[in-house]
Amino acid sequence: MAIQQVKSYNPSNNNINFTHFAKTHKNNDNNSPESKKVKLGVSATSVLGVATALAIISKRQGFNLNPSKIIRTPIKNWAIFKITNKAKNNAPVLDFKGGEILTLGTGSVLGGLAGGAIFDKKENFRSKCNEAVSQMVGDIMIPLGFVACPTMLYKDFEGLAKKETKHLKLKQVSKFIQGNRFLKILCPTLVSGAPLAAGIIVGNKTSNYINEKVNGIKHERKIKVTDFAPHLDDVCLAVSLMAEKGPIPDIISRLVPIALTIAGIETGSARSHHNKG
Repeated sequence: MAIQQVKSYNPSNNNINFTHFAKTHKNNDNNSPESKKVKLGVSATSVLGVATALAIISKRQGFNLNPSKIIRTPIKNWAIFKITNKAKNNAPVLDFKGGEILTLGTGSVLGGLAGGAIFDKKENFRSKCNEAVSQMVGDIMIPLGFVACPTMLYKDFEGLAKKETKHLKLKQVSKFIQGNRFLKILCPTLVSGAPLAAGIIVGNKTSNYINEKVNGIKHERKIKVTDFAPHLDDVCLAVSLMAEKGPIPDIISRLVPIALTIAGIETGSARSHHNKG
């Protein structure tokens, strides 16, 4: 912040007064070579963290990670290109559910935290730890839980229309919704969309509470545009649970690793408010 001194003339007493006022200017620290180096390094380690998590998920879901076998496998059949929301023809695919999304988010945040520790100043590390908590709790875990529970319950409710059950009234309601084209689209959207919005707000409030009570930081962390990127995983989870296999759910699923990489970049790029350089 630059301080500028200005002369002002008072005609009533012929005195010249000197007034100080603060002139704000745009902070260009983000464009400095040091900041660019940190951003580049953190981006690389965040991608590495997500890639490691993808490898773990791929192994669990039936893909062979032997380098020699990967080389002999057609590229179109590599795990990274077989991401989908539903299993197809018993062939191995990367199917993202709650556990897989949590694994990807953890890999991204840990990667970003490691990159921040390597490429940035030591005095900024605590801020990165605080941001890691905000990303994991506020942007991933809480919204994920808010979306997963209602969508799974709705899927059970939806299945009542085709099952024999003692809950006859619920079965009739389920049949009515499934038989109405408008309600069949509206109800799943509301069931997943409303909890997602609530999860974003609750997650942000929880992050602020942790920062204030545990870390002693009273600075209120506002919801940022980049905070919405990790919520693509919640959209994917809702689509995976609600929708049948198809091109749109598959495209959304393929964007999840990219979206979750941003959580790691935000973690590793966080800096102390008193040290922006």
